[in-house]
This record gives sequence, C-alpha cells and structure tokens, in this order.
Amino acid sequence: MKAAIYIRVSTDMQAEEGFSVEGQRQKLASYAQSQDWIIFDEYIDDGYSAKDLERPEMQRLLKNMEEKKFDVVLVYKLDRLTRSVGDLHKLLKTFDKYGVKFRSSTEIFETTTAMGRFFITLVGAMAEWERGTISERVRFGVEQMVREGKRPGGIIPYGYTQDEELVQEEAEIIREARRLYHTGLGYMSVAFQLNSRGLLRRGREWTAATVEYTLENPYYAGIIRLGSKTSDGTYVNSKRDERVNCIYGKGSHKPIFTTEEYEETKDLMKRRATGGYSKNKIYWFSGVLRCGRCGAAMFGRLTTKRSKKSGEVVRTQYYICSNKHANKSCSMPTFRQVHIEHLVNEYIKNIIKADSSMIESEMKSLTTKQIDVEDSVQLAKKELAKVLKRKENWQFMFVEGLISKEDIRKRIKNEEEIEQELRRKIAESKNNISGLPRLKTLMSYEESWQIANDEERKEIVFTTFEKITVNTNLTNVKGVKNKFFDAYIDEIKFN
Repeated sequence: MKAAIYIRVSTDMQAEEGFSVEGQRQKLASYAQSQDWIIFDEYIDDGYSAKDLERPEMQRLLKNMEEKKFDVVLVYKLDRLTRSVGDLHKLLKTFDKYGVKFRSSTEIFETTTAMGRFFITLVGAMAEWERGTISERVRFGVEQMVREGKRPGGIIPYGYTQDEELVQEEAEIIREARRLYHTGLGYMSVAFQLNSRGLLRRGREWTAATVEYTLENPYYAGIIRLGSKTSDGTYVNSKRDERVNCIYGKGSHKPIFTTEEYEETKDLMKRRATGGYSKNKIYWFSGVLRCGRCGAAMFGRLTTKRSKKSGEVVRTQYYICSNKHANKSCSMPTFRQVHIEHLVNEYIKNIIKADSSMIESEMKSLTTKQIDVEDSVQLAKKELAKVLKRKENWQFMFVEGLISKEDIRKRIKNEEEIEQELRRKIAESKNNISGLPRLKTLMSYEESWQIANDEERKEIVFTTFEKITVNTNLTNVKGVKNKFFDAYIDEIKFN
C-alpha cells in the first residue's frame, strides 16, 4: 500500500512538546515501515492552525487523493489533521469517495463501522472543544487586562516609547495632523503636507492609511481598545474571523488628545465619510490655481441663479483673481470651474501623448518591480502570522501559570521586536510600489477623476499639482452658454 504522510505544526512551542516536524516524520516513517507501506509523499503544513482545511499541503493532499496516488493517509494524531468536527466529516466522506483509508499512529481508529465512525467523531469533537476552550481562556485574560487599563501586548503606537513614555516631538506631529484634518484636508492631503514639511514618522513617510489610523486610534486619548471598531460597535478578530464586542479600558499613559478632542475628530470623520460635510470641497482647484497675468492666487466663489424655464436654482463655481477681487488691479476674467477642469485635462493628455513610448517602458518596469515587492510582502505576512500566534500562546501559558511574569515579559518583548521589524518591512515594501512614476500617475488621472466625488477630486488636485497657472489673451469675456472662451495653461508644477 502507498501511504501519504501528513504532518502539521502550528507553533514553535510544539517542538518542545514532541510535535516537531522532524519528530513526527521519524515516528510516522517507522510506523509505515512496520506496516510494510511504501511512503508516496510527505505533506507538511508548518505554522498552520487546524481550525479549517485552507492549508497549502492539505489542499495538495486532497488533489493527489482525487488522482488516486495513494491508499492510506497516515498522521501522528487526529488533531494534526483537523480540530473541527465539520471538517472531519468532510474528510471522512472524501476518504470513502476515493477508497482511501485513514490511520493515526498513536490512536486506534477504524472507520468501516458505525461505532468506529462515532468514536472518531467523538475524539474530533473533543479536539474542537479543547481548541475553543484555550481560545476562550486567552481572550478572557486579554480582555480583563484591557479592562484594568493594561496593554495586552502589541506594538506601541507612534508617539510613545516601548515603556509608553510620551515622545514630545512626535506628539506635536500627531497634533499637527489633527489640526490639518480639521482645516478641511483629507487623509491623503494631510499626509502630503506632513511629508513635504519633513514631519515624517520615524524616517518613514505618512500615507492616507496611517493618517486615518492615527486620528481614529483612541490610544492617543488615553484609552486602550481591544480590536478595531466597526460601524456596528464591534470589532473583527482576524485570527478567529469572528465579530465580538469591543473592549475599552483607561490606560495609565499620558494622552495626546483630550477625550473631547478625540470625540470631536471621530464625529468629523463620521460626517465626512457619510457625505454630510463641507461645501468648500466644490472648489477643486483652490490653493493651487494662479493668475497668469499678475501671479496672484485665484479663489473659488459660487453664483446662484434661478432658471427662467424650469424655476430651479442653478449654482455655478467660478475662480477669480484675488487682486481683481480686492482692488481691481488685475484684468483677468473669471473662469468657470468646468473650464479650468477642461484646460487641465487637455494639458495632461498632451503630456501623455508626447511621452507615450516612455510611459510604456515605465509601466513594464513598474509591473516587474511590483510583482517582486508583492511576493516579499506575502512572505513577511506569513512570518507575522506566526509571531502573532506565538504571542497568543505565550499569553495562554502565562494565564495557566506555566511561565512566570518576568519570563512572559521577555518573550513578548522579543516577539514584539520581531513583529515591529516585519511590519516595517511590509510598510517599506508597500511604499516602494506606492510611489508610482509621474507618467503612470498622469495616465490614471483622467480615469480617477471621472469616478471621484468632490472631496476626492480636491485631494487629487492637491496631491498631484503644486501650482496651476491659467491665462488668456482676452479681457472682456462675453460668455456663450456651454462654451469656453479662448484660454490656456501657462504652467503646471507637479508635486
């Protein structure tokens, strides 16, 4: 008979318990030899939980089973195969379907009778119960720590040392991020402002995601929270993929924001996310548009007229030179916003048309680089998942009294250092592919512009352009409905 050996190790600690890959391999090879079985292949899932069957080697084993490449599946213990009763039933049915036997080297199972099936199902149920009990104990211990205001582990947020001491310089940058957001800028625009002024996050650039995370994080208001809050007041635990109540506790660290300031920011984030936000976002080009005659800034204003035919109120956005508005010292006519939009889009189209060959080369280079970076990110994420699992097990051992308080501190600190380094690698890798070449950015500009809302268009302009200078040879413009007067872009400076 041909045997398929299946080996699973979920954590490094199992090596100490006799469940190491090599330990299982030797014992299973000896067992197969004692039965005069030929080992067809070894299927090893290193660092995977038995909560489901989504494991690479398990999937390969099932595929080879369909191809009838072996006659029996051999494991060290049943819980190496699965800890879920539902998955166990699926596997037993699959074994029957393809005429494959199942054998555990340390347990006596036979699946040809109803009693034998009942017994193996009972053992599987006990394994699932054990996994659930361990998970509940760990979660209970962690939640209790949070309620008592103690951090259950994890990386200390930017702005604090590993001892939770406030870093004053970093706290000022965080306060500045909040101030910029409250002026009406979006996450991307806040990130750009901070980066352009050299206010980096310990040498790394801000992104829209890190700005949003910082403003939403209650830790900066002196609150410890277990999980990331969702719209329904719960959080999703990614390790167990389940929705549980969000747990809060008052921390002992020095806050950067008051509770009132934090709630004010959260309220603003909610209003902006649901669309109930400021009308000043309708002026897409404010802040970057300049007059081509006098060099002054052009700002937006809104005209309101009632249609003679329908009676509906029609609002139109215009831009006017600030010198013309202030003292009539400039003769630049006003521009409708749609006119500026048209001029900018045409300008960009001309750049793309002139540099099409260069764009193709840039895109090929970027695609190759992006594949390499994504591979390294996936590898780092797998390593990170192992670290998080190890931390959970150390916490369980501490709750069970298997290791001392001093010992868990050392182990958790070591795991956190590894975790921080992995997260740094992931962030750096993503930054490497986020800084797209300018030409590719311009290629996607028109597509992004068409699907963006007012707020997003404002951010696209702010992050793409430093200055847009518009000009015309005309002075007195007599507007023709739905038509543009002769005008052009003098200059565009890109960020």
